[in-house]
Amino acid sequence: MIGIFSFLPFLLFVFYLVSMISFFIYFFKDVAVNGQRPEDMIFSNIADMAGIIVTMVLLGLLSLGVMVYFIIHAINNQLITGEERLVWILVFIFVGMVSFPIYWYMRIWRGPELNTV
Repeated sequence: MIGIFSFLPFLLFVFYLVSMISFFIYFFKDVAVNGQRPEDMIFSNIADMAGIIVTMVLLGLLSLGVMVYFIIHAINNQLITGEERLVWILVFIFVGMVSFPIYWYMRIWRGPELNTV
């Protein structure tokens, strides 16, 4: 289950980017082709903006939750050294959602197997 949650922020980010790009393409097409004013376009597309905002909020909350879980897991993981713990925590903070699937693969899914090599 945590494997799904480690990949989910990245997938939500891709969905967010696609929805933002499609919104701006639609927005600029209507402004340029139909001659509508930009202020009118923003308020007429409130449903699209609401979907983008909800996706952004879900992405932020999910990323924060997964980060907290992985930081706690890294602190409590007795199979890694103190230096590696510090490196993982810094990677979670500064790299974010890219590091979640990597940590899940290396330290949760294949955790004990890596220490025997």
